[in-house]
Amino acid sequence: MSDFSEKDFGNLSVDRRTLLRLFAVSGVAGAALLDMEKALAQANDKDIEKIVALVQGGPVGDIIKAEANSIFAKSHPNVPVELLVSSNAVTYPRMLAQRSNPVIAGGMFNDLFSLRGTADKMWEKFNPEFVPNAAQIPSSLLLPGGEGITIHQTPFGIAYNPDRVEAPKSWADLWKPEYKGRVSMWDSYFDAFAMAGVVAGKGPSVEEGIKAWVPHKANVGAWVKSPIAEVDLLHRGEVWLSPHWGAWAEQARSAGKKVAFTVPKEGATLWSNQMHCSVGFSPKATEIIQRYFNTWLSEPCQMAWLTKAFISPAVGTIKIPDELKSNAAVVSPEAASKLYRLDARHLGANFAAIKAQIDQTLKG
Repeated sequence: MSDFSEKDFGNLSVDRRTLLRLFAVSGVAGAALLDMEKALAQANDKDIEKIVALVQGGPVGDIIKAEANSIFAKSHPNVPVELLVSSNAVTYPRMLAQRSNPVIAGGMFNDLFSLRGTADKMWEKFNPEFVPNAAQIPSSLLLPGGEGITIHQTPFGIAYNPDRVEAPKSWADLWKPEYKGRVSMWDSYFDAFAMAGVVAGKGPSVEEGIKAWVPHKANVGAWVKSPIAEVDLLHRGEVWLSPHWGAWAEQARSAGKKVAFTVPKEGATLWSNQMHCSVGFSPKATEIIQRYFNTWLSEPCQMAWLTKAFISPAVGTIKIPDELKSNAAVVSPEAASKLYRLDARHLGANFAAIKAQIDQTLKG
C-alpha cells in the first residue's frame, strides 16, 4: 500500500474493479475492502465540481432527491447534485449549444428527444460496469436505435371525469356526438392520433389518425399544452375526456381531483423516459456521472416512483404491489412491452409537417 500515493489513486478509476480484486487477493477483504472502494470513488470526486441533471418536476424530482441522491451521497459525498427541472423542448437546445463545453451532465428524455440526441451525437454510451442496475431492464423496453436506458414508463390512455361520463371503452368513444366540445387534445403530443389510426384500421399512424379525427373535430373543446392544466379542466368539468398519461391522471386522482383513467379495448401507447449521459466530459467525470444515474435504477427509487407517483418501473425485478395490480395506470415491464410504441425517429423528422396537418385540418 505504501507504493501508492493519493495522486496515484486519482488516476485509477477506470481500473477500479481490477484494483479491488488485486487487493482482495492480497488479503484485504470485508469492511476494509468496502472502505477502500469508497475511498477510490471519492478520489475521483475532484474531477467534477457538481452534477447538473435534467429532470421532470413534481414527484419525479422529489423522489430522486429523497432516494437516488441519498444513495449517491454515500459513495460520493463531495459531489453535489443539482436537479434542473425543465422540459426537453426548452433545455435540449441549450445542451446542443453547449456541447463543446457542457454543463448539463444528462438526465431524462422522452423518446422523441432521446433519438434526436442520438442523431445529433449528443450522448455518451453507458458503460455497463458503471450502471449495473441496467442489466435488469428487459430488452423489449429499451428504445430501438438509441443509446439511452429506459428508467420508467406509463400507458397513454384516456382520462375522464367520472362525475360526467362513464369510462370510455374504445378510443372511438371520443367521437360520440354527445361529447361535442367536451374533449381536450394535444397538438404537439401525438399518441392520441396514433390510437385513432389504430381504430381506423391503419395501425398506429399519426398522420392517418389525424385524418380520422377530421369528421369529429367539433368534439375538441380545448387544445392543451400542460398536463396539469388538462386535469384541472377535467376536474372542473369544462372537458369530460382527455387522452392522457396514466401516472399523471392517477396523481391527480390521489390528490382529490375528479379524474379517472382507463385503457380502452384497442390498447394504449407506451410513454417512457430514457436517461442519457452527455458527451464532452472527461472519462473520470463520465464515470461518476454514470454511477450517479445508476441510482435512478435502484430499487428504492424505482419503487418510490411506483408507489408514490404511479409511474411504472423499467427494472424487471421490481414487483408490482397487490394493491396496484388492478390499477389501469400501472403496468409491469411485461405488460408494457405489449403496448404500442410510436416511431419517434419518424415523428422527429416530420414534426413540423405533422403539427401543420393538425393546425390545417383540425383547428381551422
